[in-house]
Amino acid sequence: MTTGHWYERFDDSEPIQLVDIVHTRTPTIVVRDSQLQKRRKQARAQLRSLPLFQSLGLNRVVHTDLWDNEYSPIDYEHISSEDADPEEVEFPLVHVVTQDGILEYGEEDLVRRLIERSLDEGGQYVLITDTTAPQTPNYTKKPGRSVVDDFPAIAVRDYASLANSFGEDVLGGRSRIPVVDTRNVFFHAASAIHDEAGAPADSIEAVFDYTQAPTDSPVWDSARYFLEHDLDNVLEDYADHIREALRSWMERGDTQRVANHILEVLRVCDYDASTLENYRQRDAKYR
Repeated sequence: MTTGHWYERFDDSEPIQLVDIVHTRTPTIVVRDSQLQKRRKQARAQLRSLPLFQSLGLNRVVHTDLWDNEYSPIDYEHISSEDADPEEVEFPLVHVVTQDGILEYGEEDLVRRLIERSLDEGGQYVLITDTTAPQTPNYTKKPGRSVVDDFPAIAVRDYASLANSFGEDVLGGRSRIPVVDTRNVFFHAASAIHDEAGAPADSIEAVFDYTQAPTDSPVWDSARYFLEHDLDNVLEDYADHIREALRSWMERGDTQRVANHILEVLRVCDYDASTLENYRQRDAKYR
């Protein structure tokens, strides 16, 4: 069972490319995401930016294992920042790291070398971080100097602005979820698909109501994800695990209710993939 790539539903002619959103052809881009916080804090939605860049053809991502929580609404190639070799990792590449991660958790050499390689080789490198001026102090003698100062060719963008552009230019403003609730474009795309089908679409919780979800909704892939990862003998408290996993993708809202929707459809379908597929294909009036 698959509903295809969620973003392909909105390609009216040619697939949208990174340059169409960031409006630059420079290979190295720093993207500030205000949602990122120090690792010691109970942050939410650290990975909310990944669906946007996946839709633009950047599917290889470096980030800490701390955020690899056994659930993702999208498929992407995760490379652990703890194991990444800056000489071997391939472009195009997205790298999610905070300034705290650069300074306190050993990613300074990785960031610096990937920037150098990107500029030298012309390989696309998107560094998503919590500042517009990430610093690598071991490489610079002047206090406060950033990689943007050291490498003027780097372009700087703000994630919220990029997400807004995607919502307008790609989704055509069709999402019914308020922007203040989420800037994760996956949820907005799901909302647009649901709204077009006349299904509930005004919140993240609503689009995960599998009794009403259209057959081509990308939220079905989330239910399938758990079946593919051998979670057929889910314990009663597994809803708590799903809830915590959702925190990496949702800025706010009731993750428990979304987790309950996912767990409910798995139970209704007896944790069986073929039963889930039949349920998905059934008219919502008869679910």
